[in-house]
Order: sequence, then structure tokens, then C-alpha cells
Amino acid sequence: MSYTIGLATTFHDPAIAIIGPDGEVLFAEATERYLQYKRAPNCEPDSAPRMEGLLKRYIPEGAEIRIATSWGEDFTGFLDQMARAGSFTLEALLKLSPELNRSLVPERTERALIASLHLAQQRAGMGVLLGLDRAYGKANVTGLKRYGHHLSHAAYACWSSPFENAACLVVDGMGETGASAIFALENGRIREVKRHRGRESIGFYFGLVTDLAGFDQAKGEEWKIMGLAPYGKTDPELMALLRKLYSIEGHKLSFSKADVVQAVAAEILAKRPAEALDQGWADLARCGQDVFAEMMEALLGEAAALVPSENLVLAGGCALNSSFNGKIAGRHGFRTVFVPSAPADDGNAIGAAWLSHAEANPDWRAPKGPLTPYLGSTVSTEPFERMQLWEKRLRKLSPEEIASVTAKLLTEGKLIGWVQGRAEFGPRALGNRSIIADPRPADAKDILNAKVKYREAFRPFAPSILAEHAADWFDNYQDAPYMERTLTWKEAVRHRVPAVVHEDATGRLQSVTAERNPRYHALISAFHDLTGVPVILNTSFNIMGKPILHTAEDAILMFYTSGLDALVIDDWLLVK
Repeated sequence: MSYTIGLATTFHDPAIAIIGPDGEVLFAEATERYLQYKRAPNCEPDSAPRMEGLLKRYIPEGAEIRIATSWGEDFTGFLDQMARAGSFTLEALLKLSPELNRSLVPERTERALIASLHLAQQRAGMGVLLGLDRAYGKANVTGLKRYGHHLSHAAYACWSSPFENAACLVVDGMGETGASAIFALENGRIREVKRHRGRESIGFYFGLVTDLAGFDQAKGEEWKIMGLAPYGKTDPELMALLRKLYSIEGHKLSFSKADVVQAVAAEILAKRPAEALDQGWADLARCGQDVFAEMMEALLGEAAALVPSENLVLAGGCALNSSFNGKIAGRHGFRTVFVPSAPADDGNAIGAAWLSHAEANPDWRAPKGPLTPYLGSTVSTEPFERMQLWEKRLRKLSPEEIASVTAKLLTEGKLIGWVQGRAEFGPRALGNRSIIADPRPADAKDILNAKVKYREAFRPFAPSILAEHAADWFDNYQDAPYMERTLTWKEAVRHRVPAVVHEDATGRLQSVTAERNPRYHALISAFHDLTGVPVILNTSFNIMGKPILHTAEDAILMFYTSGLDALVIDDWLLVK
């Protein structure tokens, strides 16, 4: 039997995936969860202590193991050449300019990131070997294969989709030759159609807007732009400045030279309100999101022209822009849009592993998607068993009671930490690592932001909705299993769930079915029975700046140090 371990080895969002002999995804998780370090910059995905436990759980002793990573062989060789030439030394970095370049990032920062990327490729797989030695005292590894970054994105996204044929657009910060690529999914096979070339990117553009608006892209705060944008207005002067950064001729997207980038950034900073560093700059967020949409429309038009299809698969970090994703269906000939649960670089762990498996098994075809997102770690309830000795407010319920008891607490206004089964793969909580609340009180959003999440008041919350009722609540409803798009609430129902209606009357919904998540569906159904509302408020189980929890101890600590009223882990209930 042969297993494949896939590693996402960018300088941010490292992740690991384990693929079984038949191509089934046995495990997939971002490293930030295990480390409890947001985005885990410059961390190895496969540390030896972590690997020892995973190997013992998922791969039998003596099994043959392939290792696959998400940056191509030629590119890795190019990075090796740069390293030998001294391009990544501290002395070389000091000679570079800290000013913005054509890539829309500072020259020195870009080179330092590439140096970090080089180091990640050098150490790829070492943790697996050490973990095997720790677990079994030997390592039956056939070798390490490297696959193109955007090809890895496409493999994960296309093969986890429900489609046999589709156009696939990958858009992110950087790849081997450029920051976007177009692929065709044809009878389950992936073919590269066009690879864009150049250092600049839509991903880096959005990061620049994040920084100019008073946030920090290095901390992954691009989310804040999407959350703040509905509160802003379209400013003609800001739009004109942002449009100087690029041009579109037909479907061709081109970016301006470094001097223009620097001048635009300086002029925008000169206009930034003093309060932006505390509250963000809503008008720039609005304009930045609008310009992002203009750029993406050009790439979508190109993809549609090169790969005509009713189906679109969207991947890469820019596919996390849920505000734009909800507007794609019905444009450029695309009727159905699929975005996987982990479209950014963490998803490449599965993509690289599947590419390796497919290369070793030419007749293999990916299972009919979409792929479940519940691929991560489970949470041990052993701490609760110890706590029973002294915590009188802790009790264990029967499996049949959990949904009804929790739903009743929601109707009483309780803020609840909800932890069930395996963790979600990707950045969004989808009902297994969630904080949940009643969406009906108008002040629930403000209370949750202030008492639990400790984040800005403008940050929105998502609705988890029973899929069988969703068409009655959203205009032009689209199935959204991964909370990957925003849709517009029907006007007649907005007043019923004000806590999850964004400023622009949209909601970043999660469509919940009994097949995808039986216990979460049962909970929302119980709430629906009590209230007539098939929706609950859902947000990730973390506080601002921290990853989603990884252990029961993480959940218990947050319960006792925040405004949560109750904690449900599997069948255990703890209340204040």
C-alpha cells in the first residue's frame, strides 16, 4: 500500500494532507491550528513531533510513502541559483529599497519573502522523515516530488468540485511565473491553458489596499477590507487614484511602473483620515473592493473566452473574497461557481498530494465532489472528565439531547462555543469549531464583537442556514457549503435576523444539509422549530488575531476568559 503526504510550503499558511492508497483524503489541516499561531509564517508544515502522532494514526508501519510539495522543480532550482549567488543574504537584502515596487510590495519585503520561500523548499519533507523515525524507527519513503504552485491550486479545487468539465481560474499573490493562471478541467483531467507572467498581482494589490486603509496585510487583515467596505461610499478621487495602478485592454490586465505605484500610494496616504489607524478607512475599503472586482472581471472574461463552460472553479487566495464570489454566477456564461473550503495556499497540501497520487496511478479519478471540509483534528474530551470532580456546572448529555438543549440556550440569548467532530479544513468555521448565537436580536453582533471576539464593531457575522429553506431567505439563492460567497437577503426577511444582515443587505451564508453535517443540521432544525427561523449566527471559535481553537484546553480557556455563556464539546455542556 502506498500513501501520499502533501505539504503546502509557502512562507505563509503551511498545511499538511495525508492521502490514502485509493486517493481518499484521510487528513488535512493548516499548521496554524496546531501551533496556535495565526497563518504560521515561515513555519514548517511537518514538524517531527506533530508528524509522529499523525503517522501512527493514519499510516500503518512499513507502508510506502510519497511526499509531494506545492512549488515546482524548475522554480525551486531557480531559487537555489539565487541563493548560491548570494541574493538572499542579509547583506544583499540591506541593499534593496524599502519602497514599493511594481509588484505593489516593498522591494526588500518581496525579496525577503522569496528567501523564506526558498528555505521552505529546502526543508520540505525533513519533518516527515524525523517523524517516521520517531514513530517506527524507519522511513519507507520513495522520494519527494514538487508540483507547480498554481497547478496544485487547480488540482485541489477542480478535483474537489462536483464537475467533470469546467473552466478553472487561479488568482493569488504570486506563483512561479505570475500571480494567475487558467486551466481547463476536461473529463476529470486538468490542462493548463494560460499562465500569466509578471511580478505584480491582484493579491498584492488587495494587500496594498489593506495597508493603506489602516490595517496590516502581514497579519492577514484583508478580511477587514471586505467587512468594512459596505460602510464606505464610492469616492471618485480614490477610484481615480486606484485605477492609475493598472490598465485593462480587452482581457489583458497590466499594472503600472514602480514610480506610479509609489506616487499613488503617497497620495492616498496623504488623504487618509487620522482615525483610520483605529477604525479603518471605509471609503478606501469600498473603492478598493470595487477596483478588485474590475480586475477580476477582466480575468474571468479571459477565462471564459479561453475555456467556454457553464462551470467555473475559482481558487487561489483571491477566491476568499466572498463579496465578489457571490456576483459571478450568471456572468461570462458561468451558471455555477465552485470555490473549495481552503482555496488559499493551505489547500495546496491536498492539491500536491493528489497530483502525486494521480501520477503514480494514471487510471485514478477523483471521487465525485464536493469534498467534505471536515478533515482536521478531533478534540479530546478527557479534560472534561477530569473537570467533573470540581466543576458542578458541567454535565454530559445524551446525543439525542444536544441539539434541543443547545437550541433552547440560543433562544435565551446565550453565546455558545460549539465544538464537534473533526475540524474544518480552511479558514472558516463551518459548524464544528464555531461560536453560535441567536441572529434575531439587533444587538447580538455588537455584544459578540465586544464580549467574545474583542474585535472592531464593523466586523460582520455569518448566517448558517438550512439549505432546504435558503431560497425563501435569499435572492437568487446559490448553494454555499463553505461560506464562500455573499448573497442578498430578501427584503421581507431582513428584519427577522438583523445580526447577520451586513450593511449592504448581504450575508456570507453557509448552506447546511443533514448529509454534510448531521449534528449541526439538527441544531439549526431545533432552533427553527422553536423560533420559525432556519438560521443561526455562526463565527469562528477564536478571538481576534488568533487561529481557530485546536484543543479542548483552548476552548475551556476562551470560555472562562471571555463573555461566552456556554460551551458544548461533543456531548458535554458547560454553562456559566
